[in-house]
Amino acid sequence: MHSTIVEQPERELARFLLVGVGPHAKRIYIPHLKTLEAEGRAKLVCAVDIEQNTEQITELRNKVFPGTELFFVPFFSGPMPSNVSVMLKNLAVRLRIDCVVISTEPLAHKAYGLWAISQGLHVIMDKPISTRKETVYNLDQALGIADDYEDLLNAYNELQKRKRTFFLITSHRRYHPGMYRTFDMIQEITEKSGAPVTNIISTHCDGMWRLPTEIIDQKYHTFNNGYGKVSHSGYHFLDMAYRYVKAGWTADKKPDRIEVVTSFMTPAGFLKTFNHNDYMNAFGRKEYGDSCKYADCYIEKLSPTLGEIDAALQISFIQDNEPICLAQVNLQHNGFTRRSWVTPGQDLYKGIGRVKHEFHEIKSGPMQTIVIDSRQANDKHDRSKPSTAKIGTDNHFEVHVFRNCDLLDEPEPLVSYSVADLDRHYNSKLPGIYSENVKRGILWEALDFIEGKKPFEDLLSNLEDHSVPANVMSAVYVSHIRRTQGLNPVVNIDLTYDGVVGPNRGSARASIPRDGPALTHTSTTPNGGNISETAFGNGDKTKSANGVSNSKTGLDQRADSDKTAAALLEKLNGTSPLPPRQISAEVKG
Repeated sequence: MHSTIVEQPERELARFLLVGVGPHAKRIYIPHLKTLEAEGRAKLVCAVDIEQNTEQITELRNKVFPGTELFFVPFFSGPMPSNVSVMLKNLAVRLRIDCVVISTEPLAHKAYGLWAISQGLHVIMDKPISTRKETVYNLDQALGIADDYEDLLNAYNELQKRKRTFFLITSHRRYHPGMYRTFDMIQEITEKSGAPVTNIISTHCDGMWRLPTEIIDQKYHTFNNGYGKVSHSGYHFLDMAYRYVKAGWTADKKPDRIEVVTSFMTPAGFLKTFNHNDYMNAFGRKEYGDSCKYADCYIEKLSPTLGEIDAALQISFIQDNEPICLAQVNLQHNGFTRRSWVTPGQDLYKGIGRVKHEFHEIKSGPMQTIVIDSRQANDKHDRSKPSTAKIGTDNHFEVHVFRNCDLLDEPEPLVSYSVADLDRHYNSKLPGIYSENVKRGILWEALDFIEGKKPFEDLLSNLEDHSVPANVMSAVYVSHIRRTQGLNPVVNIDLTYDGVVGPNRGSARASIPRDGPALTHTSTTPNGGNISETAFGNGDKTKSANGVSNSKTGLDQRADSDKTAAALLEKLNGTSPLPPRQISAEVKG
């Protein structure tokens, strides 16, 4: 453990500590914090990463954010070791840190979040709030996602008894002017007509095309830890489903429970749709054959331990045993992409052909339908260049609002909003790539609170308002596990409420019941292997919950805990064969 010390100026700006210098931090937090420093509002005084990345991060610091101190910790898995906690505490005290930004692999979120709370610091943390290894097939781990949220919330609430701090979750669509407008219009209709939100369809596809060998081996946005799309970016859309409902709920028109049903496309299913022959036809037999290490049948055998590629979710919001809002959430890696090459490059975040297609349709009974559409055609985005808002461009984002104008006494049944309209309406004036610059909103809100410009009650994404999406994410994996066991895949979530409930007001507390026949006590794989046995409430909640690995650098940072393909297979059937030989250009399937 060591530190490279840089002289610090007299304290005059809000002082930030960044934990995790991976692709997301490099693209979002570091540039925006540099902008805030130029504006005289904040300073990135220190960045923390793991010791394996010392040379790489030091070189980056010297080029991109000189003047920032670096601090390196050993890799650890699970709860934060006491010596690391003490060293980070001393660092935070010496540097007079105000706010910690947690941008690590989500397996590490809980450990760093609990540490920051223990130090009485403000926190900004990436989504999801947490995930766990093996969550796609281990029931304890799937339920542990909800447990992690509760542990963080309980610690945070204890801190609030003696000090007011924020713990903001980077669900950046809460800061998007298009979503502001959507929430406002839902509230308007509820207040005018009494109609709450009754139906939601949300689809997100990022076109992240992983080739078969990468599904097993790649460390960034990994599948080999036993989680996938839902943990990668799915949390955003679970959160939006909750926020749409919240925008239109009232004291007498609010759900008292939620039902979740899940279907996953696994790597095995994905390879049935595009197999080795298809890859060879697309990329060339020799080029693809030389790069591929695993046969289809081998990946199919491993599939029960690998994370999901796509997910289709049915989420029913229920009052008195009757659904009052039906939501369909489709989360996809598999879709339109611009990837046309075999070997991935250095940038595994944006430099792999990813192209965003996002769609939302929100109905408020017979009174209103809101359609949100955002579709890109290009994967190489340069935020410094102007971009139009036309479909297929970097900044495409449209909101179309259909209203029962005659009953509502309004002039037109359809009103449409462009990015420019939204900028004017909310005076946001976001430069460059709209969806990228929206992500700065959470930093601006944090500073507004620190500077006394924004009251606590007006924070848009504080921890206590994330109970529902955190529990829904947990239930998504529980439902999948039950489906693979041939059991009823419906998972119930109970809801209670805090504060005065009205459109865009109040927050719901969610919990997944742990007793009774609704959940099973054994997790098995589709081919019958008993992976783990659980006893609800009796397991070690922290075991394997916090693999503190900043895999967002794209390097191998999990050397002590990495599961090879052979080790995964051993877990399934008790054998540990050597991986299949590299497939030659002449081998088919």
